[in-house]
Amino acid sequence: MNTQHDITVSGKPLNPPKPPAKPHMLLWIDTETTGISRTNAKLLEIGMIVTSMDGIEEHDRFICPVRPDQLSLYDIDPKVLRMHLDNGLLDTVMETEPEEFGYANVARNLGAWLDTEASQYVLHPAGTNVDYDIDVLTNQLGPHLHPDWLRQLTNHRKLDLSTYRISDLALDHNPYQNHAGTHRVQDCIRRDRNDYANYLDIMRAGHQGTQS
Repeated sequence: MNTQHDITVSGKPLNPPKPPAKPHMLLWIDTETTGISRTNAKLLEIGMIVTSMDGIEEHDRFICPVRPDQLSLYDIDPKVLRMHLDNGLLDTVMETEPEEFGYANVARNLGAWLDTEASQYVLHPAGTNVDYDIDVLTNQLGPHLHPDWLRQLTNHRKLDLSTYRISDLALDHNPYQNHAGTHRVQDCIRRDRNDYANYLDIMRAGHQGTQS
């Protein structure tokens, strides 16, 4: 027996108002880690920045060094060790307070920040090989949050700058010629946003050309 009753006004069904649609935003993600393994590499730094879909207008950001609960120099790939000694990240990590910047507290803070962002926006992950960063964050921080916490808070449609760069390679262009950087999260995200803006300019020019 169906006991559900429709609410009507003057004989017409009254549909409850729908919540306003959330605006779509890009969630730029970058991590610095002890290696390239998606399952075993440990986090050293996390960067997330929410921007408009064209990557220009910035809304909020989460930038944080991370001190793994157990970290030995033997855990770090030799090339990565040299890189993060040169850019100062290892010094920053080792100078942090273990409890404040350990996995558990960073996971709580990042989870709360991302919950707030996801309540306001539809978040599309963006970056370079962004699935790698999502996997590392999921594997390393999942035990302190939820096994699939990051994918639950973001849209399945992603922006990966590697797609654009591989297309450049197919055209015999070198998209990596100006990519020497510090390998810190803010620098990497800034590079990706700049590259994305350049690709959008090319796409706009092509679109305008087809309409003229």
